[in-house]
Amino acid sequence: MSSNPPDVDYDLAIIGSGIAGLAAARVATAKGLSVKIFDKGRRIGGRAATRRANGFTFTHGAQFLTARADEFRDVCAAAVADNALTNWQIGGKAAFIGQPTMRDFAVFLGRDLDISQSVEITSIEAADNHLKFHTAEGIVACGKRAILTPPAPQTAALLRQLAPTLATIADGASYAPCWTAMFGFDEAPPLPVSPEPLQFDEGPIALANYEARRPGSDRANFALTIQASGEWSAQHLEDTSEQTGRTLLAELSSLLGVKMPTPIYEGCHRWRYAKVTKPATSTTKLTSECGRIAIAGDWVIGPRIEAAFLSGLKAFEQLSEASELD
Repeated sequence: MSSNPPDVDYDLAIIGSGIAGLAAARVATAKGLSVKIFDKGRRIGGRAATRRANGFTFTHGAQFLTARADEFRDVCAAAVADNALTNWQIGGKAAFIGQPTMRDFAVFLGRDLDISQSVEITSIEAADNHLKFHTAEGIVACGKRAILTPPAPQTAALLRQLAPTLATIADGASYAPCWTAMFGFDEAPPLPVSPEPLQFDEGPIALANYEARRPGSDRANFALTIQASGEWSAQHLEDTSEQTGRTLLAELSSLLGVKMPTPIYEGCHRWRYAKVTKPATSTTKLTSECGRIAIAGDWVIGPRIEAAFLSGLKAFEQLSEASELD
């Protein structure tokens, strides 16, 4: 088969439209490659997520981001100039949040990229010098190369037969889960006045965020987001959403010594792969032996949005070197 078979649709296919996938797609597209992102979710951004429900807006994933490396600081500065990020502080330290929501940062990164949501890649097939991407319904695309950015267990499952060394690397990462409870009220809840989320070092609750106080937020957004600790979430991972939400709201009321109004909206989201507790740092090589597949994600480097972004850049750089992808 020729080096450019007629049935190859893309120079690079990326699985996952989280921050790592978006970072890799941006740099690849800037180099003139044809790039396609597939994501099984309905929205881009991964855990840089926002939920809108019953007129309320909740930051139910990552609450903020920080920037240390020059590459990421430059991107954040551009996002601030574009009104996709704004300055904040956490624990007295400088941080950024999405403007007006965390997902807006992902939207900024994904601008002009070719992304298909609600498409779950269930297997990848190597065919001579290209790759075929399958869903449950069949082949959806062929590409010369691929970068996989889902959570480590999902990446490992996809690569177990195709790239076992990368699957083994992914097996080395571990996560803490997180239950996130969301409540909407018809009046402001009696929470302590604070310019940043309330954080707790012990007990079931790790963080409580009154959404109306986030910079740039609607002051009438009487929405409360509670994120449980990793330890508590792991112990109660299979509890029902209703039970989890009511437990966390009662616990916060007890911690603060206040009586919460009756919510008019209740919701819960269970993040099985919320915070990386052990990154897969045993190797610096992110590409397969064949040079056609690379891995990326916060689980490769560490539990930060910046880490996910930098891993996407690193994966593309190594893939380019391994396969002369240009």
